[in-house]
Amino acid sequence: MGYAKPYAGIRVLDMSQAIAGPYCGSLLARFGADVIKIEPERGDWGRSVGKSYAGGHTVGTVVANLGKRSLCLDLKKPEGAAVLAQLLETADIFIESFRPGVTERLGFGYAAVRAMNKKVIYLSVSGFGQQGIYSERPGTDGVMQAFSGFMMSNKGLDGLPHKASLILMDLSAALYNLAAVQAALWARQTEQVGRYIDNSLLETAAALQNMNLASYVTQGEQRQVLAYPAGTYQTNDGYVVATVLFDREYKPFMQMLGLDELAAMAGMETTLQRFEHRKLIDQPIAAAVAKMSCDEFCSQLRELRMLHEQINSYADFMAHEHTQQTGALFWYEYPGIGKIPLANVPGTERLGTDLAMLHSPELGEHTQMILAEAGYTANDIAALEDIGAINCRLAKQAEL
Repeated sequence: MGYAKPYAGIRVLDMSQAIAGPYCGSLLARFGADVIKIEPERGDWGRSVGKSYAGGHTVGTVVANLGKRSLCLDLKKPEGAAVLAQLLETADIFIESFRPGVTERLGFGYAAVRAMNKKVIYLSVSGFGQQGIYSERPGTDGVMQAFSGFMMSNKGLDGLPHKASLILMDLSAALYNLAAVQAALWARQTEQVGRYIDNSLLETAAALQNMNLASYVTQGEQRQVLAYPAGTYQTNDGYVVATVLFDREYKPFMQMLGLDELAAMAGMETTLQRFEHRKLIDQPIAAAVAKMSCDEFCSQLRELRMLHEQINSYADFMAHEHTQQTGALFWYEYPGIGKIPLANVPGTERLGTDLAMLHSPELGEHTQMILAEAGYTANDIAALEDIGAINCRLAKQAEL
């Protein structure tokens, strides 16, 4: 154990699927935990969403499962369930993302798992939560963006509600999951028992949008204006986001644009006043900026020491000299996919030092290895495969 891999020696059994649970498991692996991804023979349903690549991968499943090992089990067979029960006896963390009641029917609800191992930290990840009239409904990222009000607050120029292109709720849930699990690991040092952690995309959406929700209650649909003028401005060769954060910046900003009359106009001293007069100032600002290039506009904003940045595409961001200097991305020639960027997670060991962290397992790839570590003989493993409790034929098995 050390700062590079503080969770070395921690065993995680990850039965979750898609992103919210699996990405949490992958982050735990980045911190050094041994994370075993437990999948049925059909695999994590996330493997079938998006463009498919060799090894039963999509780009999403590669990123969400880096650093894990995969065990293919049929938990509906008693022998398959017995394998999981044995692994749970020495596990530290268990992650599941089924609809409420499914793990109980399989014999691995929290009460049953706690009876097997009182130190297990049990994380349940669901769409709408374990209680409530919608608890049985499937809840994906897009569903929760719609249900939680996010899309209504994210209207486009067409006036219609829009979904964020980022899988915002799932990724945010993974981060909240990680924080809760880490806190539980810390508490377990003194309490000597595990705990049940219940997180849903609904609760994640509420936590993520707490300030917006509170602003809506106190101010209605009119958003709280923190700064004005502020927003996206179109130049003659691109877009720039700029903000008049402090009242003292307004006059120099307008003068820089050649709008001296508006700069000198009374009643523009505060953000709220300027927002109330936005119909008067928005068009002149847009017209002045449209005559400038991005470089010219940004250069003058830098001289005024104002908040701003040119709006980049993903290609611009990845190719930018500063992005490369920070080492935020590690470029890796992933087998069957090609060269892709993998993000270095803050606080974890940099990618490239441990090849295992650059690999996302094929379905069942480590089945033989994991069972051998658990004390199963080659004959035992063969017998389990013969009755369909495990599957070792779905992928080339990692070397023992």
